[in-house]
Amino acid sequence: MPSNSWNIDVVRSREAMMRVAAELGPHNDWRGVTVAHLDTGFTNHAVFNLGSAAPALRIADGRNYMDPGASEPRDPLDYGGGLGIATPGHGTRTLGTLCGNLAGTYTGVCPTVPVVPYRVTNGVMLTGQTIVNAALAIMDAVDRNLADVISISLGVQSVIGNRKQMHALGRAVDHAYERGVIIAAAAGQTADAPQAVGFTVYPGRYSRSILVGGINANRKICFDYDDGRKYVDVWAPADDVPRPNAVLGLPEPHMNFGVGDGTSYATVHVSGAAAMWLRMRGEELDNGGYVGWQRVEAFRSILRSAKQPLAGDDVPFKKAPSDTGILDCVALLDAPLPPINSLKKAALAEPQVN
Repeated sequence: MPSNSWNIDVVRSREAMMRVAAELGPHNDWRGVTVAHLDTGFTNHAVFNLGSAAPALRIADGRNYMDPGASEPRDPLDYGGGLGIATPGHGTRTLGTLCGNLAGTYTGVCPTVPVVPYRVTNGVMLTGQTIVNAALAIMDAVDRNLADVISISLGVQSVIGNRKQMHALGRAVDHAYERGVIIAAAAGQTADAPQAVGFTVYPGRYSRSILVGGINANRKICFDYDDGRKYVDVWAPADDVPRPNAVLGLPEPHMNFGVGDGTSYATVHVSGAAAMWLRMRGEELDNGGYVGWQRVEAFRSILRSAKQPLAGDDVPFKKAPSDTGILDCVALLDAPLPPINSLKKAALAEPQVN
């Protein structure tokens, strides 16, 4: 069982969710706000309450792009390990951090939010067909499930050799952006990929995504990206984050927990915050005429203004952009919407070579 909830405390998601819960009422009315989660899929962990009347996951609405003929996006956990190449259970760990909720034991960033899981990969490093899988999942989430937020704790480290697949991914990101869907995606960890030091990863690196970097419990940046740091929009917990665990061979549902590191975890904090923001400010966005990409840019603008300061400057390379800081869910809900005429449309998501 997790020994603390430092990550929840830092981003003030508990306080924000108290406000959201008051609006949701007894029927848990999210007013159609839906989060799509692209990863290795799900397992039947106790934090998802899958056998209850109010499960955390909309399994039937998900898709499995890895296992032909599979009826649901379940992670089989039976594939090999290896850094980035195969990370069985990664989907359960990040899903649980996002929306897990087990009374007296574990609470995720945004419990009760409707989440549609997608199985697009066996590992956090997308390459070849798994890049296409992610693109297909984005399109499906937007067009069929009408998702408002897409959470992607995955990344492409090298565009070289993946140019054809990257065109599909870029088109999918553009499609989501034009329809006002917020894509929160991981910046990646340079420590885990020496060959990519200095670079953030795609699809988060696209200017139409929200790129999420990581901090530790001391509110300091965990991973640095040299010139790539300028692309980060917001920072969130990414070191020793309490999360559920998926273990091959354990009966399901089980109650195995641990801690996780990486911007995969930072990403789901921002995805949960986006869902809260849309639930609380959605009517104001609609009435104010914020349509399509303007909704994404309004969210980005507030992330950069309603922030908490980073601590310390004892990281290598350059300092973080002065207009970025740590996610603050309460400040996010309190901040006024930026004027529409102040918002600028981001450049097309096109493949780039670092």
